[in-house]
Amino acid sequence: MKNLFTVSQVTKSCGISRATLLRLEKRGLLQPVFVDKKSGYRYYDNHDVTRILQIKHLLDIGLSYDGIYEYFNTNGTSEKLLNSLEVRMNAAKRMYDEMKLRIENKHTISFEIISLPEYTCYAKEYSGSSLKEKYDAMYALYHEVIEKGLRPLASEPLFSISKNIGLYKKKEDFFTCCIPLEPDSSPNDALVLKSCRAFSCLYCGSYDRFSEVWDLFAHKVREQKVIPIGYPRVLGIVAPYTAREFTAENYVSRIAIPIADSEDESKSI
Repeated sequence: MKNLFTVSQVTKSCGISRATLLRLEKRGLLQPVFVDKKSGYRYYDNHDVTRILQIKHLLDIGLSYDGIYEYFNTNGTSEKLLNSLEVRMNAAKRMYDEMKLRIENKHTISFEIISLPEYTCYAKEYSGSSLKEKYDAMYALYHEVIEKGLRPLASEPLFSISKNIGLYKKKEDFFTCCIPLEPDSSPNDALVLKSCRAFSCLYCGSYDRFSEVWDLFAHKVREQKVIPIGYPRVLGIVAPYTAREFTAENYVSRIAIPIADSEDESKSI
């Protein structure tokens, strides 16, 4: 038909299959501008083509079909989708920073202010100070989580909360191992840590230098005059229990300490 496109023209121009085109229609994401009642042939216009291309773009940046439906159905004003995008963006940014640090291998330690998401964790407190004790505790706790049928959160690393690194006057050889869970699988006694800003140290390298990293982190906290409002967390981003193939020199850890957003929160622990 004049000024309209056939299925074959649209699929060729958009680089998709006929099956994909029909799937978009079935999901309510696309409606042909005209359907011939006798032949059943579908016809599309410029608006349809640009919509298909936008859907392809949204899929490429990680949105699901449901998310794309939400985007169009709310005229692009969905706060729910915006929050989901922010979570994805932060996760991608963290992975980018970690890989860049490992690949460049120029500065093995970097400092920045980051946002920590809300965590719902299966958590237990342990005593000990050696790396082996902490590793064994985390490994055992992770085994317990799987044994109980809980679901670890794939997007977030395991981490520990430390109380003995010299940032505070009182030193204790206690640490809490935390395994982030999918919220709908968490037990009633799960530890919930609210989202917050944090002063962060990203470190690439073996654990042999970890005491030095702690000292540098503590020095930087004092130098930057940030106000801690919680104990530091050690995130095992790429650790022995997450990537057997990685050598120790390519482990990536993040130390992050919650900090005050404003003067109203400026009460150090």
